[in-house]
Order: sequence, then structure tokens, then C-alpha cells
Amino acid sequence: RRLGMGDHMYPSKVLKDGPKPGRKFSTLYEMILDANGFAGVFPEYKYEIVKRLEGLGHLCAMSTDGANDAPALARANVGIAVEGATDAARGAANIVLTEPGLSTIVHAIRQSSIVFQRM
Repeated sequence: RRLGMGDHMYPSKVLKDGPKPGRKFSTLYEMILDANGFAGVFPEYKYEIVKRLEGLGHLCAMSTDGANDAPALARANVGIAVEGATDAARGAANIVLTEPGLSTIVHAIRQSSIVFQRM
């Protein structure tokens, strides 16, 4: 919430099990569209989320440190390899962070916005 990313954050379990009966979503697809983010997601689901959202014309950003996430990282519009990431993740990323913490990502987003406003 402090980052202004929204309140609809879902754990990986919903990607495997789908929405529970009686919830506001009838399909996993609707839940993905509603989500502001996901946590603890398996690599194969990450790639699928990015692919589905981009297929609808959405811009997707993803951050990771693991080699198994490289396909999703490469697929995302903006792939961010965090500090200490594997060589595979760094090779697939658009941005490689050299300092730890989420504040580094927030700073990169703000700097990118400034650059695009000047263009």
C-alpha cells in the first residue's frame, strides 16, 4: 500500500486452485485482470500471467533474482533483476539493480518517468 501498488495482491495458491466458489471472480482470468500483484508465485505461473496480460495490451513489469524466472523476466515489458540475481536473471532483465531493497525499484520507476517526460 505504501508504494501505491493497490490492495489486490494474491498469493500463489489462487493461481493453482483458482477463485473460490461464491467469490466475486468466476474464473482465474478475471482474478488475474483484477490483481495488482502476486506473491510467492511459481515460475510457470509467472510466465503465464505476463503472457496473458500482455496479450490484452497491458504493460507488465517483473522483478526476480532466480534463473528459473528468466523466461517470464524476458517476456515482461520491463524485467528487473534484483541485487544478487543469478547470471541468467541478469541476462534476461532490462534493468539490473546493484543495491538491495524495493526503494531501488521505486527510484528506477521515478527516474524512468522523468526521462520519458523529457522526451
